[in-house]
Amino acid sequence: MEQTIKLSDSKYIKQSRVSAAFSSISFAFLFTLYILPQYFGIPLPVFDFTVLRLMMVIMFLFLFGIRQWQQELIHLIIFAPYSKVLIPYLIVLFYTTVLRVDINAFMNPVTELLSFYLLVYIFKNCFGYKKTLVYIVIFTYILTSLGLIEYIMQRSPFSYLEFIEGYSSGRYMRSGYYRIMGPANHALGYGLMLITMLPIVCYDIEKEEINILKRKLLLIMVVINVFLTGSRSTLIVFFLEIMLLALFSDRINKKKLIIIGGLIVVIFTAILAVFQHTALAQYIFLQITSVVDEVLGTTYALQFGADVTALSDSSNYRDQLIYIFQIEWLNPLLGIGRNRGFSTEINGIFIKSVDSFYIAEFIRYAYPGMICYIVFLFYFLLRILKMGIQKKSQISKMLFIGALCYCINLLWLDSLQTLKYLYILFALFCCLPENELNKRKERMHVMKKQPSKYFK
Repeated sequence: MEQTIKLSDSKYIKQSRVSAAFSSISFAFLFTLYILPQYFGIPLPVFDFTVLRLMMVIMFLFLFGIRQWQQELIHLIIFAPYSKVLIPYLIVLFYTTVLRVDINAFMNPVTELLSFYLLVYIFKNCFGYKKTLVYIVIFTYILTSLGLIEYIMQRSPFSYLEFIEGYSSGRYMRSGYYRIMGPANHALGYGLMLITMLPIVCYDIEKEEINILKRKLLLIMVVINVFLTGSRSTLIVFFLEIMLLALFSDRINKKKLIIIGGLIVVIFTAILAVFQHTALAQYIFLQITSVVDEVLGTTYALQFGADVTALSDSSNYRDQLIYIFQIEWLNPLLGIGRNRGFSTEINGIFIKSVDSFYIAEFIRYAYPGMICYIVFLFYFLLRILKMGIQKKSQISKMLFIGALCYCINLLWLDSLQTLKYLYILFALFCCLPENELNKRKERMHVMKKQPSKYFK
């Protein structure tokens, strides 16, 4: 007589297989978040269904299909200490959405924050911080290699995945040179991404210490990609990041950096001198001299074909953005949201794009939204720095440098949908071994494990 085998009693559906499946889905989610562009997806009238959002839906469906995991994720979202810090910001998002009738004013930032919680969960319960760092190093190899290919092609390889129009800025030139943009929507966005990658490239995962020369080839590839973005602010922040990493390195690695790093710089300079008439060398010289001109007020970049008028106009344009805070028709308590376009004239200059994340947040959510989000950023930066100092944690110092430099770069750039890379640094901090005590305390609040209706 045949017996009906209940799913919960099956010997073939085991927790190990479920965990393996979840691990695969989590990797696909991380790969999608890190590598694939925002314009890859399905365009919808109200809310574009990007491939990242699709992967988030799959992740949530999987997690909510298993009661224990569902409870852990909900507990994480509700009781994590940083959730309390986010409450005022969420309130601002909510009333802006209602009063401005703008669903994207709520959905866009909340979707990014939900991806942050998913990252924290999978880093803690699936990958661990070391494996995650290995994955990011691999992803950086992929992206920087494609960046070099993009410069040769004069077109982003990711552009072939553009199914949602309006996200990408397309090919962008300055002073006759193509600026690479990787999977970002703009070259400036790719520069922000590289700022978050650099500290991880300069971290020795096994020895758990900052070592700028740990991955020399990858470091050189990142350096070249930074130059090829054509972003002066990113280049300045990049040099600051290198100096901070050197400052936080231990004594032995500092000596190695001085000797070996100095030798690499000499060789790199010699190669540039030999091939100075090639397009790539000229472009690198152009970026260096453009930064020098910006800081010192000189005109060295003219020798390398710089459009000084365009560079000067760009700098002058950014100088006018601070006056946005004085515009009378902008409500200081209620922002305009995300769907309404912004344009105004300041000191005879027509302002349309706002190249500063913090000023853009003021426009979108007024002072309450801007201040609440800055508080959230400071909360994490101070916690990471505190652990780096108190625990002498090199990885905390590395994450602090990456997050700090990214936030500094936002003074001159909007986030351009790259906040997820900052959230990766925050999520890595949340799952460090130094936080294991907090992790145990969190688990004490989780209800006792109950058998799933679907898996044994």
